[in-house]
Amino acid sequence: MMAFFLLLAVIVVLWFVVTAVRGKREAAAPPAWTPDEEPVTGPGPSRHVAGAGARDIPSLYPDFYHGVLFAVGKEASPQNLLALIEYVGQMVTANAVGWFHQTGDMQAYERFMDRFRGGGGDEQKLETIPDDMIDFLWAWRPSTHQALRDWIPELQDALTGPDSRLWRFPGELPFGIWSMED
Repeated sequence: MMAFFLLLAVIVVLWFVVTAVRGKREAAAPPAWTPDEEPVTGPGPSRHVAGAGARDIPSLYPDFYHGVLFAVGKEASPQNLLALIEYVGQMVTANAVGWFHQTGDMQAYERFMDRFRGGGGDEQKLETIPDDMIDFLWAWRPSTHQALRDWIPELQDALTGPDSRLWRFPGELPFGIWSMED
């Protein structure tokens, strides 16, 4: 019987610790931005959008990229990370343009292109661009939420599958993978 109360006490203490840690994480979250505003500067690559509901897709940087590089046998060097991030940014852009044209929302297309053409503003860090693009799309239209949820695993499969362009480079990944011919 004493073991039961001891176990119960441990569970209660753990619950208080988990609750306290969650509260600190939520309080430390960066402020939100909307696609019509400049990005909020601050720590972390993803700026989750308040008005569109919480983005439930984890940030791509750094874990997604590290996983892809590991799966294709590449070192997570700065060159490999940035070349992969550039490539993923091009893939997000291609899907976004398709969605804008499919819905006929050319104003959103223009805002997206103004915001991300050339990799974003001077203050934009390359590693945050694909996550910021996903945040833009998440805020743009709720119908993209499920499409984005479905697309991220498909993207990972495409990047790590046998037909991936990433396998073609024995050493470091070059920039401009998107524009290279097959």
